[in-house]
Amino acid sequence: MKDQSLARFEASLERLIEGAFAHMFSKSVRAQDIALQLARAMEMGAEVAHNGDPRPLAPDHYTIRMNPDVCQRLLKRQPALAQILSQHMVELATDAGYRLNTVPDIELLTDDSLGPGTIVVHPQHKNRLDHATAVMERIELPAPDAEQLPKNAQLIINGEQVIFLQEPVINIGRSRENHIVLDDAFVSRRHAQLRLRFGRYTLFDLQSQAGTYVNDVRIREHPLQTGDVIRMGKVQLVYLEDDPAGESQTSINLISDL
Repeated sequence: MKDQSLARFEASLERLIEGAFAHMFSKSVRAQDIALQLARAMEMGAEVAHNGDPRPLAPDHYTIRMNPDVCQRLLKRQPALAQILSQHMVELATDAGYRLNTVPDIELLTDDSLGPGTIVVHPQHKNRLDHATAVMERIELPAPDAEQLPKNAQLIINGEQVIFLQEPVINIGRSRENHIVLDDAFVSRRHAQLRLRFGRYTLFDLQSQAGTYVNDVRIREHPLQTGDVIRMGKVQLVYLEDDPAGESQTSINLISDL
């Protein structure tokens, strides 16, 4: 997902719902939270097209679940929020090189179990026009050039096993279908994902049950730096790379404590 397009999306949402949370809890949902969750859902839900089109097929339905008070404030501020989000998803898909069968449908639902700082986005394919098979195929991204990879990037698992990172997308979890399998009952089947972005790996939590921690802080998304200590369940992973000189530290995108 191109960062410029995502930044425009976030800025537009800020304008749309400005002031909606003025009197709510300090740890409420931010515009960038919604934008990021939708962008990630589009990426995670993309499928291989079956009509010869090389572009991945983006989902056409997104369910957004959030705290009832948050949802009420958002819709009071902008009743047409779902339609506006839908148009922005068209722009995001176009900029990212995805194909759409139809204009995405955004469904806003309330969930009493969610705190004011949490939203959950679920992507779906409801209008299949290209005779897709019943089983989703895994999208294989082109291998990155050597200069795009962090130099000597690796994960050290529990101080014993060393895994060198050379793929643009690396799935981590308890399921044997992951690239990196963690045999721990406290790790979710699909727990986290590493994505190569602009020459560095970014770690994403995939809405895991126990959460993903970097340096003892729970994260949604975190650009990794050499020496970062990651915890998933009872497994500790240390990220290492040959750190370029003079690179400044990037801030962590935190999950609010509920």
